[in-house]
Amino acid sequence: MGPSDIVKDEVLASTITPPAGCMMCSEIINLFHAPFDENDNDFPLDIKVSLGQVSERLADDCPHAAWLRDIKYSGGPIPYYEQRELHLYRWKPACNLNVHYHNRQSNVWASTAMFELVFRPEIPGHVGAVRILDESWIDLDVVKDWPSRCIRTHGEKCNKTVGNVPSFKPRLLIDVIQGCVTECDEDSPRFLTLSYTWGSSKNLRMTKAKVDGMKQPGVLRSDVIVSQLPRTILDAIKLTEALGERWLWVDSLCIIQDDDENLQHQLAAMHQIYATSFLTIIAADGKDAEYGLRGLRDISKPRRIKSVVLPIAGDERIAWVEDPDIKERNDKELSYDYRMWTSQEYDFSKRRMIFRDGQVKWECNCSAWSEDHLYRPQEKVTEKVLSGYLGQGSHAKAPSLRWFSRMLWEFNGRTLSYEEDVYNAFAGYNTYLTSIFPSGLVYGHPQIFFDISLCWTSFYDIRRRKVSERYKEDPMHGGLPSWSWMGWKGFIHFPYDSESEVGCSPNIGFTESITEWYAMESPNSCQKERINSVWSRCRKAPAGSMAESWICDEFKPPALTGGSLPSQDSEAVGIPKELPSHRYTCLLDGDVCPETRWYPIPVRQVGSEDEPPSGLHSGYQYLWCQTFRGILTATPDKRIDHREFVPYHLLKNKDGDTAGALLPHNQHESKLLHQDTQVELIAIARGWSTILKDDSFKERESAAPDPETPLTLEEEAVVREAHEEYWSDLFEEFPWMETWEDGKKRKQDGYHVLRIERENGVAYRKGCGFVLEEEWDRVAGTSRVDITLG
Repeated sequence: MGPSDIVKDEVLASTITPPAGCMMCSEIINLFHAPFDENDNDFPLDIKVSLGQVSERLADDCPHAAWLRDIKYSGGPIPYYEQRELHLYRWKPACNLNVHYHNRQSNVWASTAMFELVFRPEIPGHVGAVRILDESWIDLDVVKDWPSRCIRTHGEKCNKTVGNVPSFKPRLLIDVIQGCVTECDEDSPRFLTLSYTWGSSKNLRMTKAKVDGMKQPGVLRSDVIVSQLPRTILDAIKLTEALGERWLWVDSLCIIQDDDENLQHQLAAMHQIYATSFLTIIAADGKDAEYGLRGLRDISKPRRIKSVVLPIAGDERIAWVEDPDIKERNDKELSYDYRMWTSQEYDFSKRRMIFRDGQVKWECNCSAWSEDHLYRPQEKVTEKVLSGYLGQGSHAKAPSLRWFSRMLWEFNGRTLSYEEDVYNAFAGYNTYLTSIFPSGLVYGHPQIFFDISLCWTSFYDIRRRKVSERYKEDPMHGGLPSWSWMGWKGFIHFPYDSESEVGCSPNIGFTESITEWYAMESPNSCQKERINSVWSRCRKAPAGSMAESWICDEFKPPALTGGSLPSQDSEAVGIPKELPSHRYTCLLDGDVCPETRWYPIPVRQVGSEDEPPSGLHSGYQYLWCQTFRGILTATPDKRIDHREFVPYHLLKNKDGDTAGALLPHNQHESKLLHQDTQVELIAIARGWSTILKDDSFKERESAAPDPETPLTLEEEAVVREAHEEYWSDLFEEFPWMETWEDGKKRKQDGYHVLRIERENGVAYRKGCGFVLEEEWDRVAGTSRVDITLG
């Protein structure tokens, strides 16, 4: 069945009658018939069906019984499996089976692989949506149809890029017809890009000496060059030609690697290159570039997938493709999704053809297609609306540490072969975010919120990045400052400041800057560049400020808080410590997810002719300020942050009284505090925290039962009852003012601080924390000290 048949079938109405006899099979068919929500094409109206006890379904005289007996669930074997209740869920176009139970730690929702109904062309209007895949070869006719179908049905919607970044014409492109690298004469050539991992495979790099030779027609087909190119690049060249395209951009061949000026220019514009390209080929399989784009007949090696087809009653079939075996999965640190360089390539591409887990899929601003699926009859051509700065669709346009954190969380957990490259790997994001954040960024920290951003934290262990053996420059300029998240590998986020953004965390707030920050190129620099952190001044501005960019509304607390569907902007626990009188909503043109804040901040107007600030370049890796310092004792005693479930060490004064809390970067640093240790702290900003006020979250000292030991059914019943009581209380409604006043009592005033250690006159970050105001005033005094942070 070719693409034309798919288009014809997609408009037929559904007329199939569910099979009789087997309850489970009937429910599966019925659920695939469920109508979709008119406001959300991805979710049907009926999404959950109870199938009774597993033992009952195992006793059915139906092909599904053997499947249920041997089925694999996420999380491994289920204790007392046959005595569990079995549920059928529908998520988007697919279904899965689910079993819910409790262990010693939490709820467990064990689920099967997602499956779908196989299309039956002999039945008019059959609701099946998938076709059976060839386990070795991709149907290239289906793949060839995607680009033209996108243009035909989506039009200009899929020409939009993340942030509408300016187009960029690369200096060099591969001409797949002529078989060479060339300078394209077209003003705006339609070119494809390749996103892949280099790994340790052979990979011919373009140099100044090779340019002329690589411009000779046919050179990319010569045995000499083919032997030096990895399989993925060779396959991408042939695929580009098979798709009817002429131009392809590949970094190793289209960037002159030993031309420093050209290299830096194209690295900074990397996001523009991928955003400008018509389509990006994503080579997500394999640990290096030698793996290739497998499954393309007459182009590449065959793929290897396992397509499972299961007969159910009524001559129907369900099907799914098994996930690759864990043993066959690539090392995460080497795979495409965990490599830092591929992050911006993926994020800024407006159309993607993705080769992953042996299959090929399509993504654009309006649709997601795969080779095993028919086009969906209910699909509406609508541009996706996203809350955040990245993804395919429409994006936030106002400065927000919350949205920045979401992006940063995904990016900074990825791996680099040479960790000193982190600044360059972020260069595209930096350019894009500079168009959103006034004054730009300094080492990935927005100037407008600079001191708040210095108090970044992590839910998990993070480790210090180090320069590689390849780095031969001055170690004092390695590009990995300890104060920046760039100096650390792991999942990091900026503070969720309840005083600024509506709907943020109720456990931390920033109320006032206490110093000016400056960036320097070296610890002894005479020249200092002031960092334009203005949030504190904005917070003190009169109501109605910046009316050209923000709508100012009076804030009226509701009568109740809580309930099953709380509103973020009315939840009492997430309101600033002092009851706000107004609330501000950003008015940027075209912002489909407007930012709402408790005070307005400067924004860059969409379409502004002013050039965005360039920010401070990578040489400015040192900070200088004059602030207050103090010495307190970090103790082994811990308190758990009930929002992030991370252990803070209690800080105590010389009398043994609790003065604050300190969060180390990782377990290793935490273990170094196994006994009372004096630590040096510097003040970053005034604010408040709830970390010291909730006694129910002290770290337990008694040993709990082994979490791997399953509960008996009797024990599980007790745990289930406790969980139900907890959730019932959680969604109970309470008087708003009473809840807010209770929350205010937990918000203690103080200073957000960094722990530092000094080396050769330079201070290095060793953690962050909070100190009560009266305790800090006692230990820090009134004199400021010069601090250089590296």
